[in-house]
Amino acid sequence: MSITLFGTCRINNILNNNNLNNYINYTHSTKEVIQLIKFLKGELVIPEPYNKLCFRTAITENKFIYYKDTYNKLFVDTDTFIIEICSSKKYIHNNFYLHHLSVDKRFPGWNKNTPKEILNNFIIENQSDEEIENDILEIQKMLYPKKIIIVSHYNVKKDGQYLNSRNHLINLLDNICKKYNITFINPTIVLSSYSQEQVMTSDLGHYTKIGIEQFSKYMNNFLNYEFYS
Repeated sequence: MSITLFGTCRINNILNNNNLNNYINYTHSTKEVIQLIKFLKGELVIPEPYNKLCFRTAITENKFIYYKDTYNKLFVDTDTFIIEICSSKKYIHNNFYLHHLSVDKRFPGWNKNTPKEILNNFIIENQSDEEIENDILEIQKMLYPKKIIIVSHYNVKKDGQYLNSRNHLINLLDNICKKYNITFINPTIVLSSYSQEQVMTSDLGHYTKIGIEQFSKYMNNFLNYEFYS
């Protein structure tokens, strides 16, 4: 079994991961996923400097990433795509969807190599519910007939209240996947026997060691005994 992950470090420990996410990018939004699929298929050329700014690995290693046949082969040989959708934000410049680290001013250490013209002129847009729904259907079509699993973010609370945008996105993904009979996994439910403090770090974005271990264990069991039985 070969698995391609479109997502973050939260799902990185799933067995049989072919490491495409680590070679190239951690995606967050549906638009980033679609852009990466087109890149892996050889349908989209991402020129300099965007082939650094769109890809997390390129940003962290300060290099440009170009299409390779080896990337395409890993993509083509994939049995299952696990797609973590954890943001509805799009960071855009010149019609390319940037990885947030390249322009996110909360993390200046990562965008020090971003051209000033891009850093000063990129735009942030929030996706509509309809756009996300249409994107998921497009992703499903682009990856057909391979198996896909949609994974949401963990639905954290801050001061006793859900984060509105995250809570909305998680519920939206749940409804879309039910509507189109797409396999959906909500980590909040998977990790419900643990407190938020046990499974999520204080930044509310990353899993603790326990969170990673337990979610990975669940996913691996799900793949082995339910998804492939």
